[in-house]
Amino acid sequence: MNAEPTPEQAELIEAEAYESMMRVAETAGIPGFRAVRSRSGLALVAPGLKKILVFNRVLALGVSEPASEDYIDELAALYAPHELPWAVELSPHACPEPIPQWLRDRRIRRGAPSAVLVRSTHDIPEVTTDLEIRPWQPEDNDAAAALAAQTFSVPEEVTALLAALPHAPRWRQWLVLDAGKVVATGLLYLGEGLAWTGWAATQPEYRGRGLHGAIVSARIQDAAQHGCSWVVSDTAIGTEAKPDPSYRNHLRKGFRVVHERHSYLAVPGVVKAA
Repeated sequence: MNAEPTPEQAELIEAEAYESMMRVAETAGIPGFRAVRSRSGLALVAPGLKKILVFNRVLALGVSEPASEDYIDELAALYAPHELPWAVELSPHACPEPIPQWLRDRRIRRGAPSAVLVRSTHDIPEVTTDLEIRPWQPEDNDAAAALAAQTFSVPEEVTALLAALPHAPRWRQWLVLDAGKVVATGLLYLGEGLAWTGWAATQPEYRGRGLHGAIVSARIQDAAQHGCSWVVSDTAIGTEAKPDPSYRNHLRKGFRVVHERHSYLAVPGVVKAA
C-alpha cells in the first residue's frame, strides 16, 4: 500500500488486528474471547471481562458496508445474555448517517472521543533512548505482557492473551529493557502494506524519559522492514489543557489525525429496543 490509507482502511486495520487477537486466543487455548464478524462490523465478546470494554465492543461499524437498524438490535441481543456493558467505536465516516440516532434511540450514549492516527513509514523517526530496545525474544517469557496487563489493569486472561501474541504470525512486540528488566513495551500488528500499533505501556518510575516515543519509532521502523508503507494507531485525546501523553507523543513522531471518533456505551438494563 503506497497511497495513504483512507479513513475506512484505518478503521479496518484495527478491526483486523483485534480479530486476529481473538483467533490467537482460540489457537492458544485461552477461553472466553470471541470475534463475531459481519460485513457491517466486528463485535468482540469476552463474557468473563465485564468491566473491560476493549474486549466488549464493536469496531468498524458501517465501514465496509452500510449498517442497518436491525443490525444494532442484533448487537444488543449478542451482548444481552451476558449482561455485559459494551461499546461501539463509531467512525464519523460510518454509513448510513442515522447510526448515531439509532444508538441514542436505544439509550446507547455517546462517550469520550479518541483519535485515529496515521503515519508513513518513510522518513522514520530516530529511536532515542539510553536503554536497550529490541523485539521480544522467547527468553523474555511474558514479562512484557505482565507490564501491559498491570498498566491497563486487566485480569490474568488478558495477560495470557498478550503473552501469546508474540508467538503468532503478523504480531510483533517491542521492549525497552534496563539491565534485563522490561520497563516499556508495545505491540505491532502487520497487515498487508498497513500496520497497526497498540498496547504501549511504561513502568511508572520510567515515565518522562522518552521510552514511549522510542517504542513508537521502533515499531514504525519494524513495520517498514516488513513491507508496510503506513502505520495506524488510536489513542485517547485528553483535553486541550492536558492532552493525553500517548496522543502527544504520536503527534511528535509525525502521526497525523485521520479523524476523531466517539465511543457509544451500552449499559445492561438501560439499553432498550427502539
